[in-house]
Amino acid sequence: MTWWLTFLVGCGIGFCAGLFGLGGSSLGTPLLRLLGMPALLALASPLPLTLPSALGGVVTFQKQGLIHWQVVGRTVAWGIPAVALGAWTTKFVPGVVLMLLTAVFILGIGVYGLSGLRGLLPTAGEKQLHLERIPVGSLLLNFLNGVLANGGGLVLVPFYQLAVGLDLRGALASSLASVAMLAIPEIGVHSSLGHIDWGTTFWLGLGVFPFTVLGGKLALRLSTPLLTRLYGGFLVLLALYFGIREILRL
Repeated sequence: MTWWLTFLVGCGIGFCAGLFGLGGSSLGTPLLRLLGMPALLALASPLPLTLPSALGGVVTFQKQGLIHWQVVGRTVAWGIPAVALGAWTTKFVPGVVLMLLTAVFILGIGVYGLSGLRGLLPTAGEKQLHLERIPVGSLLLNFLNGVLANGGGLVLVPFYQLAVGLDLRGALASSLASVAMLAIPEIGVHSSLGHIDWGTTFWLGLGVFPFTVLGGKLALRLSTPLLTRLYGGFLVLLALYFGIREILRL
């Protein structure tokens, strides 16, 4: 892949992440794969970009006192072995299987955005926190994140809301803190296995970061519920097309 094409992919990922806050980073794998990158490199090369993004969010939310460190600590303690094991497992899984799993995951993101369920999740109010639910949830979700080379915020936010009992802002803030810590072992394992093309990561990053800011600013001016559903529909179509292409490779 040429550097400018990789840069354009990064621009698209960043813009969608900033505008919709829904599955932007997950776009990287199918787009890179459809453009001809080998499966494992397409899977993990976008992963390192989650670390600086998460750290930036942690700084912002920590100043506002929104991070629940009890939740983060338990998530990370159980999540580190799970995410490392998930990343290591990719060594034994055929690339086409990982691509099909990615297609299923993106399909789920698209259905989630298309359904409007995100807007129905509780957004405020004091609740009792169910910290005892974190170990099992963290093990399962972070193993999945390791296998699919995801940052994990997309699955942690609803888990924190629906299972643990955080409000939306607390769930967002705490998920970013968890992702920032869990990304380090995940990146380390995938890098040691040779699954990260750091040149691709560099050019993706040059596009991702400025266009995430642009998408975020635009989101403040637009009515996003309808746009989010349209974007969810796009993700569904992308997942189906991507999945079919991978099945045809078998």
